[in-house]
Amino acid sequence: MNKIHEIRVEEVNDNEEGKHFYRVYMEINETIKIIGESKTKPQLVRYVSEVY
Repeated sequence: MNKIHEIRVEEVNDNEEGKHFYRVYMEINETIKIIGESKTKPQLVRYVSEVY
């Protein structure tokens, strides 16, 4: 079973190339995987589910 340690959103301002975007990535099984990049700011939501 994969273990996701964290999911992060990083705002990137590249002044040399004149780019501004948001990068979404996660750490899974001690490896960082980029999920995607977006020009619009993503809406951040925290959801906690309970398992019975």
